[in-house]
Amino acid sequence: MANWIWYPGDFEIYHGMKQNYDREERGFFWPAYWHMSDWRHHLRFRAVFCLERQEVIRVAAKGRGYVNVKYRQTPPPWMKQDEEYWSETKYPIGKDIVCQPGDMMVEAVVGNMEGLPCICVTGDTIVSDGTWLVWDFASEEVSAGWNGMYVRPEQNPMEFEYTSQVLQPKEVGEVNGGLLFDFGREVTAETVITFPEDVRDVTLCYGESRQEALDTEFCYLKQELKAGQPGPDGGEMEELFGRFETEGTYHTRLRAFRYIFVPGTEAASGLQIRADHKFVDFPRRSSFTCGDERINKIWEVSEETFRLASGIFFLDGIKRDRWIWSGDAYQSYFINRYVSFDKEICKRTILALKGNDPVVQHINTILDYSMYWVISLEDYFEMTGDDAFLKMIYPKMESMMNYLMEQLDENGFIYGRPGDWVYIDWADLDKEGTLCAEQMLLARSYQAAARVREILGIDGQEYLERFQKLKKNICTYFWDEEKGAYIDSYVSGRRHVTRHANIFAVLFGYTDDDETESIVKNVLLNDEVDAITTPYFKFYELEVLASLGYFDRVMETMKDYWGGMLDRGADTFWEEFKPDQPEEEQYSMYGDKYGKSLCHAWGASPIYLIGRYFMGVRPVTPAYASFEVKPQLGQFERFECTFPVGEGSVWMRYENGILKVKADRPGGVLKAGQDSYELEADKELVIVEERGSDQR
Repeated sequence: MANWIWYPGDFEIYHGMKQNYDREERGFFWPAYWHMSDWRHHLRFRAVFCLERQEVIRVAAKGRGYVNVKYRQTPPPWMKQDEEYWSETKYPIGKDIVCQPGDMMVEAVVGNMEGLPCICVTGDTIVSDGTWLVWDFASEEVSAGWNGMYVRPEQNPMEFEYTSQVLQPKEVGEVNGGLLFDFGREVTAETVITFPEDVRDVTLCYGESRQEALDTEFCYLKQELKAGQPGPDGGEMEELFGRFETEGTYHTRLRAFRYIFVPGTEAASGLQIRADHKFVDFPRRSSFTCGDERINKIWEVSEETFRLASGIFFLDGIKRDRWIWSGDAYQSYFINRYVSFDKEICKRTILALKGNDPVVQHINTILDYSMYWVISLEDYFEMTGDDAFLKMIYPKMESMMNYLMEQLDENGFIYGRPGDWVYIDWADLDKEGTLCAEQMLLARSYQAAARVREILGIDGQEYLERFQKLKKNICTYFWDEEKGAYIDSYVSGRRHVTRHANIFAVLFGYTDDDETESIVKNVLLNDEVDAITTPYFKFYELEVLASLGYFDRVMETMKDYWGGMLDRGADTFWEEFKPDQPEEEQYSMYGDKYGKSLCHAWGASPIYLIGRYFMGVRPVTPAYASFEVKPQLGQFERFECTFPVGEGSVWMRYENGILKVKADRPGGVLKAGQDSYELEADKELVIVEERGSDQR
């Protein structure tokens, strides 16, 4: 089978730039405000073949160029007879080329100033695939990049192919002198409007919430249409405003919404609106139901949130930014393990975030986000065992590590330089001087980089030594014995304690038993320490509590926090939730009345918490060659679930004290209470067990 091929990583960089240019706000585009790497624009592809018979090939390409077919020949008399000699003939792209038997080489040179240079070669035995070499005329030749989505010459790798589903509104009603269209769920869609003959002008007010759509002054996305005017003449204007398909039928550009309000229009007018929902149809490899309907609803809404935020890349929010953020993506990698287990979206996102070398800026300008990127490489290998990807991306990891190590102080602490965003979370952190939570992430980055080197057979001792020294200095400078916790900053003298650094310390295994107990008492279970208000860091807080066995508290928090959003009418989970915030202000953020994302990737973390901790499904060795299943039976009267374990799946059902488990691949171990049981492939294991768990 032929594949479209390109320079490895450039497909992701190209589409990543398109994605990061996709933000729309109140009638204008807002390209992301950080440095974005360019893809290569001029390439040579080549491969060598030995033909037994004549063959006709055709080369499709995106860009300008030519095909050069070479044949190995006996050197002419004036050449050394042991030198290679190739005759060659150049052909235009897109034409049939007759190739003769013998040793021969196909080269294609393609340049594309505006898009992604790539080729697709089709023949009987001569086909383009990952065995081809590609050269950018500067660095060494490398194996071509490709993926399984583009296998036909008529496809265009510069256009991502989404699944389309046309949806009718679930409800249409007259409200506030206009029509309110409710699609029953949030979608990412082109809006399709059919104008009746007597309706010429309409205004579309979009909303993730009903309140936003009805607010014609402050709604985030609004568009005025005139049915009698021709559509924009292509280019930027069409991309922004949409296009007329036929007379009286108009397609807007892709937007995220649940509601559309059309002020000044009556139901009798006959105005029709549909939603052409665009999405990636990821496989459904997991399921979960239990006897608690609130938890079932949290799972359902989490999965809906996650799927909407998963496309060609993991995005943050689908309405406002539509950008690729490394912190959001890092959590999505874990959630993905318990939903679709899709490796390709992980690779695409990792490559798009990093871009090309040299590193000139932190990912998304955020110091911590560069370190999440490094850590994600080890986590990706744990999930997939894909050392080929690590080998390809290793030079980019090293360049990122070097960039990080260029901004260390005399204690080895990383600090923010001008232009860096020291983020961690939307929280009141004491950021004077170096910040403790950032040092925790740096320590974890050293460990991850050392592990990647080990996997690739490269000495990682340098990083391990840096890790040990940094860990010691973190304890020396940031541990406050009186407070029994890590403080944010030792420079300011305020000795301010927040949850974030302490969560990382325990989660990464940087504390001994006494320190862990102290942090649990003085921070994690201490209501006087400021509460975390974002699902983003609730992810880490609840993970560390679950890892310590506080399952009752984790379950209670999921029901209260995510359930609290459901009580406020959420049908997807939000970027931030403050339970005490008045309802009339609950959609505001960033100084914008509707600035809060109501469908945000990091809001889907209950999937991970349930799969990883309550059902206890985790890899023991990379790619789930061996894996563990350890359900917390004491938390449920009954449950039934299926989760991916690498390329296979594990199914569990628990009811009336009977646990049934079945995996379709070997390598699994069930832990129930104090006992362990081997899971034989395709053989159901039945255990009758008294209810109980290791909870505290």
